[in-house]
Amino acid sequence: MKKTILPLIACLFISQATFAQEAEKKEVSTYFRNSVTNMMVYHAEDEFGYDVWEIFKDLPPVEKYDENVLDFKVIDNSKITGVKKNESGFHRQTYGSSIVLTAAEKQANANAMLKLLNDAEVGKRIIATWFNFQGETLQDAHFDTKILQERSSNNASILDVEKARMTVDGMTNLMNVSEELISHSFVLISDMTYITAEARADAAKTTLNVLGGIWDAATGGNSGRRIAEVSGDIADMFTGFKVMTHTYLFQLEWNDSLTNVFYEKYYTEVPDAEKMRAFLTDENIFKLKYLGTESSNYEKTETKGKYDRTDLLQLITRRSIDKNIATLQGRFEDFRIKTPVTSIEYDKKGNISGVRAMIGEKEDVSESSKFEVLECKLNKKGRIEYSRIALLKPVKNHIWDNRFNAIMENSDDGEMQGTLFKVTEITAGKEIYPGLIIRQIKG
Repeated sequence: MKKTILPLIACLFISQATFAQEAEKKEVSTYFRNSVTNMMVYHAEDEFGYDVWEIFKDLPPVEKYDENVLDFKVIDNSKITGVKKNESGFHRQTYGSSIVLTAAEKQANANAMLKLLNDAEVGKRIIATWFNFQGETLQDAHFDTKILQERSSNNASILDVEKARMTVDGMTNLMNVSEELISHSFVLISDMTYITAEARADAAKTTLNVLGGIWDAATGGNSGRRIAEVSGDIADMFTGFKVMTHTYLFQLEWNDSLTNVFYEKYYTEVPDAEKMRAFLTDENIFKLKYLGTESSNYEKTETKGKYDRTDLLQLITRRSIDKNIATLQGRFEDFRIKTPVTSIEYDKKGNISGVRAMIGEKEDVSESSKFEVLECKLNKKGRIEYSRIALLKPVKNHIWDNRFNAIMENSDDGEMQGTLFKVTEITAGKEIYPGLIIRQIKG
C-alpha cells in the first residue's frame, strides 16, 4: 500500500469577534464549514478538452468550504459505458439542440456517476481523509483526529478517542463533532461543453452563404456574396467562448450509527492490521447519495486584446462552475454556506445602518436575496444549535462582485469589503455583532 497523505487545504473558520467594550457578554460564534470534493468529466475528443483539464486541476478549493483531497479528480468520458445505447460516455449537451439535457438524460448520468463513485469507494476515501489515514502497509497503517481538530472548534482532549470511550459524555462529544462535520461532505462533478466565438461565426457564415446562394439562384443577384463578406469579419474581430455546464451534487451518507460503527470497528491510532484490513475490505457502508443537478449557459465574448484565449477559457470555466454551485446552494439547505458577519455600520444616532459579510455575486447574491442571522449555542446534549435572530437583505449597488477576475472588469469594485446588508427584522432583545453567522434562505 502506498503511503497516503491527505492534506488539509482549508481550515475551519472560528469567528470570535465581539464588540470590544462588551466582549465579556458575548458568546463566541462557532460554526462548522461544509467540505467538498470537486471533480470533472474529461472529454479527450474536445478541441479544448486538455486545456480545460489543465485549468481544472489547478483550481483553488471551493471558497468557504474545506476540501477533501482525493488522489483523482477526473472522470474519463471515453471509459464510461452503459449510459447511452451502443455509445460510450455520458449523455452530453450538444450545440444546435436544447440548452440543457432532458431530465431523463441527467438522471441517467447521475445514476451512472453514483455507481462509479461508490464502486471506486469514494465515500471510504473521504472518511480516510477526515481521519488522516496514513501508513505504507497494513502493519503500520493507522488513523488520527488531527484534521477533525483543525476543522472544528474543539480541542484535542475532546477528540481523544481513547479517553472518550471511557465516559459517556466524552463519546457523545466525539460523535457529535464527527457527525456535524463529516455528514456535510459533498462531491461535485461538472461536465462542460464549449464552443468558440469563431466557431459560431464560421457556422453563421456558412448559413448566410447558403441562404444567399438560394436567393441568388432565385433572383440572379449577388446578395449572398455581400452577406458572406459582412459575416466573415466576425471571426477576425472577436474571440470568446460559450459553455454549457452540468454540475451533479452528491453527499456522503454519515450518521450516528455509522459514526459508532467506524469508531468501534475500524478506528485505531496505533497500527492494527486487522482493523485496517476490515476497514479497507468493507464494501457495504460509507456510500454517497445523489442530491441533484444544475445546468448553466455561460458566455463571454471579448474584443481581441483584452484576454488571451487561455485566460478567457479559465475565466469562463471557473465562473460557470461557480454559477452552478451557487444555484445548488440555494436548492439544498445542507449544502448552503454559512459565513460570519465581518463588520457593523452605524448611523449618527448609533443605530445599525448596515451589516457586512464576505459573500457576493459569486454566491449568486442579488437584491432579491434573503438572509438569516444565526446565533449558535450548545444544547443540553452538547450539540450545536442555530437559532434565527434577524433577517437581512442586500443593499442595491452594494453587492460585492467577488467572481473570479472581477476586479479586472470592475476596477471600481476593488475596494468593496463584502456585501452590505440592511436589517429587515430582528428579534426583540437581540443584537447583531461581528462573528454571528448569516445564511441564505428561500423567499
